[in-house]
Amino acid sequence: MPQKLAFTFLALLLGFALGVFAKLLDTTAANEMPQWLSAFDIRSFFGLPLPWVFTALVLAVFSRTPLRAAVNAFFFFAGMLLGYYLYCAVFAGFLPDWSCLSVWLVLTLISPLLALICWYGRGTGSIAAVIAALIIAYFFLKAFTMNTDFSNFQIYGFPRYSFVPVVFLAAAVGVLWRKPLQTLFSVLLGAAFAYIYLLLPFHIPYL
Repeated sequence: MPQKLAFTFLALLLGFALGVFAKLLDTTAANEMPQWLSAFDIRSFFGLPLPWVFTALVLAVFSRTPLRAAVNAFFFFAGMLLGYYLYCAVFAGFLPDWSCLSVWLVLTLISPLLALICWYGRGTGSIAAVIAALIIAYFFLKAFTMNTDFSNFQIYGFPRYSFVPVVFLAAAVGVLWRKPLQTLFSVLLGAAFAYIYLLLPFHIPYL
């Protein structure tokens, strides 16, 4: 139990630190930041959902049980929201916009269920392969943009380093890696799921 509590506290602390850091970047002038941070366009990086979702994925799949995955992911996002909100209220002198905050609030509330499902994605068997494919499909959608006829296929726009979403896609495949054939099947099925999503006449909110 002490180890479980310590790991959950670390997940909370990580989320809090990243939330504060992300908002600190928003309120810092570009000429006041270190040159390497400005060159990487770090503000746009933390504005993407990819680093947050990928971190939660790592916390989920490497937890010991599905329940621990749900708890750790929830506390990570709760810590992020807490750090972001407190920095805005105490240091920035304003409250964050509700329309933006509501997206992360919804994600925090559903994160335990998503993390619980993701935990099984690193298992073996057909069900695990399909779950891994659904996760990979999300990263496909965030890494590439295209029309349904495969025209205008390109890497999803990241202001200065367009390869970053592809790196996250490859990293997600690495995190979910089990057996070579199973992983290959998940990648191909994930690409198919991503394309099917493009064919849908509607879009899933917050995806």
